[in-house]
Amino acid sequence: MDNQIRMGGFNILPPAVKNLLIINILVFFATIVFQKTGLCDLDKWLGLHYMAASDFKPWQFITYMFMHANFSHLFFNMFALWMFGAAVENYWGTKRFLIYYFITGIGAALVHYIVTYFQIHPMLALLNQFLDSPSIDTYRTLAEQATDVRFKDMLSNNLLVLQQNPDTIDQVVTITANAKEQFLNSFNIIGASGAVYGVLLAFGMLFPNNYIYIYFLLPIKAKWFVILYGAIELLTGLSTSDGIAHFAHLGGMIFGILVILLWRRNDRHHNGWLEPERERTFRIRRKKDKYYVSEESGRPLTDEEYNARRANEQKHTDEILDKIAKDGYDSLTQEEKDFLFKQSQK
Repeated sequence: MDNQIRMGGFNILPPAVKNLLIINILVFFATIVFQKTGLCDLDKWLGLHYMAASDFKPWQFITYMFMHANFSHLFFNMFALWMFGAAVENYWGTKRFLIYYFITGIGAALVHYIVTYFQIHPMLALLNQFLDSPSIDTYRTLAEQATDVRFKDMLSNNLLVLQQNPDTIDQVVTITANAKEQFLNSFNIIGASGAVYGVLLAFGMLFPNNYIYIYFLLPIKAKWFVILYGAIELLTGLSTSDGIAHFAHLGGMIFGILVILLWRRNDRHHNGWLEPERERTFRIRRKKDKYYVSEESGRPLTDEEYNARRANEQKHTDEILDKIAKDGYDSLTQEEKDFLFKQSQK
């Protein structure tokens, strides 16, 4: 694909991007107000919890994308959404862009929690082993093999108490069950980053040779920028535990490339219900294709306008050629001569 951006009636703030920006900003300020007044903990209700947690609700797969931890989190996500999303929405159309945005956002969450499952499964297995068969031996195994640092002190202290007084086993079971519930509920992701990384991936695939300026100074082609960011997220996710959902970012990109490849296959075979709105939109052509632009208004022509114009031009050309055959070239008016010359140059 070349680096010419063909987009429908280019809009610097197309409707989907504009409304996503507005909703994210409103939810951010609502979170602050609710937190200050104590009305509601939106992080608990709208952030996406681990699916085995008691705080998990199905709608959180959508609502978590509109939650942000602080202003910088919101700003950089919304800036990237506008910077890359406007071009992608103008190219695809609003319907396809929104479907893609939410698929990549949900996909990002799924990848994050699949990775989380494998990370916490050993700890959950030890907790369940004790809760299913409460005994000093199973608790000792739990205390000695626990992988989560948040449990170490509690487990060690409770083990000492249990060894000195085995009759406290029921209390330890209750404490451990509550600790397990708190542990599961502690996983909560928020932010539009997964979907935004999906949009970045789409930009890189649609306009691979367009330049992106890092820190507004260093130019890099979009395709290399996307590859670089994907590699950084993978390496960071594998090597650090900084509280950032790096695998969610990577998940947004993975789901993005799968969706785009599926749509490309669909588009090659038939005009499916997700067909881009190209047949109904304007097209921006290279400068040499000047006949795609209205000479009167200077705006790009739709395909229908262009086809109608070409048909009229061909009809007028045939009439002039018939006139030449009947009365000779000298019978033409100056306007007809100019028109015929212009058509011969196309």
